[in-house]
Amino acid sequence: MTYFSVRMRASSNGRHISGAERIVPAERVSVTCAQLAQRALDHPKGVAAETHLTVEALDPEAIRRVPALAVEVAECAHPGEAQQVIRALLAPLTPHADALVRDTFAARDMRGAMLVCAGTGARLEPDRERGVRVSHVDAVDATCTTVAPGKDAAREALVLSSKVAAHPDVLAELCISDDPDYTTGYVAHAGTYTRIPNIKPVGSPAGARAFLVREGADTAALFRYLEREPVLVRVPSQEDAQ
Repeated sequence: MTYFSVRMRASSNGRHISGAERIVPAERVSVTCAQLAQRALDHPKGVAAETHLTVEALDPEAIRRVPALAVEVAECAHPGEAQQVIRALLAPLTPHADALVRDTFAARDMRGAMLVCAGTGARLEPDRERGVRVSHVDAVDATCTTVAPGKDAAREALVLSSKVAAHPDVLAELCISDDPDYTTGYVAHAGTYTRIPNIKPVGSPAGARAFLVREGADTAALFRYLEREPVLVRVPSQEDAQ
């Protein structure tokens, strides 16, 4: 079967509004383009003034399949408690956990993720405004067919983080959505995706994504994997998860 990467990026006056993507068979390309374009018009950050759709054929032999991370939930009643949970998860991995949390919450309108060295705390991406984008990723179900489209922030976050975590140089990921209406973030590390509710107040524009990587990692190879190598993530069905 031939697969295509369908990617949407939307902005308004240079400000990032929305991004999404799918990996779909040829017969679903046209309907997927329409669905992603509509998402750009319905985003809580505002109507996109510019929407770019990219359709790219993929070599089926180059598509890697990885399992989804195991999911846990840290019950947090307010953002202060959420930050305590985040620091507890990251502190064993880096002496710079406090700075990593502070910088991730302080970021605004980043188009990609921060890449942070666990040993030094230094930012590693050459363009700090752009960051590194995770692309060419989607979910498949147990029968290896692409999962039906439709916005599901929790599933999409799990799929993206599962691709990131599959690279051996990535120690952890911290994500705080910059969507003002979405207040659940996560930390992914050691094969587990820890969902963290109430990570910020409703209406807050704070948020970004940060990848914590091993000191001495081949950042060029990591960039290539995150941005260019196609990955399908095997997610359990809702019946399996119950």
